[in-house]
Amino acid sequence: MLRLLDAHRHAIDTCVFCPKLCRFACPVAEAAARETVTPWGLMTRIDDVHVGRAPLDAASGALWTHCTGCHRCQAVCKHDNDVPEVLYDARAAAAAGGHAPEALLAWGRSGTPPQPAFDALPEGGPVRLVPGHVDDATVQAAVRLLDAAGHGPLGRPIGGAGASGVRLLEAGLPEAFDAAAGRLADGLEGARLVVCLDPADALALRRDLPARGRTVGAPVQHLTEAVAGRLANLTPIVEGDVLYLDACRLGRGLGVYDAPRRTLEAIVTGRVVEAVMHHAEGGCCGAGAGLAATQPALAAQVGREAVADVPGLPVVVASGVCASHLRVATAGRAVHGWATLVARALSAPSQEEE
Repeated sequence: MLRLLDAHRHAIDTCVFCPKLCRFACPVAEAAARETVTPWGLMTRIDDVHVGRAPLDAASGALWTHCTGCHRCQAVCKHDNDVPEVLYDARAAAAAGGHAPEALLAWGRSGTPPQPAFDALPEGGPVRLVPGHVDDATVQAAVRLLDAAGHGPLGRPIGGAGASGVRLLEAGLPEAFDAAAGRLADGLEGARLVVCLDPADALALRRDLPARGRTVGAPVQHLTEAVAGRLANLTPIVEGDVLYLDACRLGRGLGVYDAPRRTLEAIVTGRVVEAVMHHAEGGCCGAGAGLAATQPALAAQVGREAVADVPGLPVVVASGVCASHLRVATAGRAVHGWATLVARALSAPSQEEE
């Protein structure tokens, strides 16, 4: 284990001896109201195991599931400590020792849902789509948007891989991630542009894969970046205001904030309203890094708290995974995936409310 964590010694030390100054920033700790699952608590347990004060056991493995990988803690940390990165290595140690929760490992290994619209695309081509773990409706919407934005002809990676495997990395299975991401990178050779529908895949291809010695030759963009400023004649289809929620890996991960908002402004008759905490300080839907698989009630509470300060308004989020999670967490509240909503506005004959 403990060689795996040696590279994080400075981050561990500065977290352990910090008076929990980032505690307010952790959506999981706020929802759970437990000091043991604050970034400080998680890093303290990692330190205890690292130096032998606590065992590497199932209890440690279970504790380390309490994170969505949202990086709000890093955004406010004076030392810029990447707590999720350390935590994923701790999860890897737990998995290697047989102490990782089965629900986390199953989530990491989970395949993508059925996506006939993706399967129908030809292999290869100049622009290749990586849908990730979004539903087929989101894929259909993305194909329409990319065509309207002039990004044709559209294809899929050679070999058919539709996700980066980033869930494997977050679940503590880094070797499996290397293999999955490598297969995808092979299937993207020769592309002019790669468009990801799940921000987690775009972040993995732009950050995690190069950090592990492999790069994708083409530019990698999230869908919101690829169509920004390229969609003409959008029709306002939503009456009134909407609440836009920043997806963690799109905002804090990729630094994409303005592009989805500008497009959304063109299709609502009212305002695009911000949560109290937005942009770099934005909340978290609760779906990330396996929390919804291992702690579903807690993940749902995280999602509810992310949108609670602006009650009543329809929610729009530019992550299909976040949208699916929030629909369950906030049952009864309208939650729209950005792609499907914008695709409806391409040729809508009149205003309507989804």
